[in-house]
Amino acid sequence: MAEAAAAAAAPVEAAPSGGKKAGLMLGALVLAGGILGGLAATLVVAPRIIARQAPAVDSAKAGETKGGEPSIEGKGGAAESGGEKKLVQLSNIIVNPAGSQGSRFLMTSVAISVGSEEAQKALSDRQVEMRDKITTILETQTMAQLTMPGERDSLKVKIAAVAQAVVGPKVALRVFLPQFVIQ
Repeated sequence: MAEAAAAAAAPVEAAPSGGKKAGLMLGALVLAGGILGGLAATLVVAPRIIARQAPAVDSAKAGETKGGEPSIEGKGGAAESGGEKKLVQLSNIIVNPAGSQGSRFLMTSVAISVGSEEAQKALSDRQVEMRDKITTILETQTMAQLTMPGERDSLKVKIAAVAQAVVGPKVALRVFLPQFVIQ
């Protein structure tokens, strides 16, 4: 009995804990989870959400400006094309901006609204050529240029010029960038 009392009175030694190691491991796991979650959101979730929303919004607004009047994008103007707007979408165009040495990238989708089925067919038939020309436009831009306010509008103008060459000068068209992610 004396031994039991002595054992109960003796201080209990705590097992050595790896507090610092466990904290580092936990921090590393949280950081890795955050990075993977961000990548999943950027590369998987966001494009799906944008793809669901973009055509409905773009086709409803395709022929209007802020004042509600038809926009005149080509020499023919939207009023001449009449009817419902047709969309041609080029999804997931990925480029490395100029001067980034492959450490940064731009992922974008381009939607082109045209007023006729002939123009839509011409753009659809030449999608590979359009993707190449758009990639060329985007990869010549530096990170500083891509992040400047209003740069998306100037990119839309450059892309519209390329599309106009495909569909002809009398076809009205508008360019949308429903996805524009710089990483």
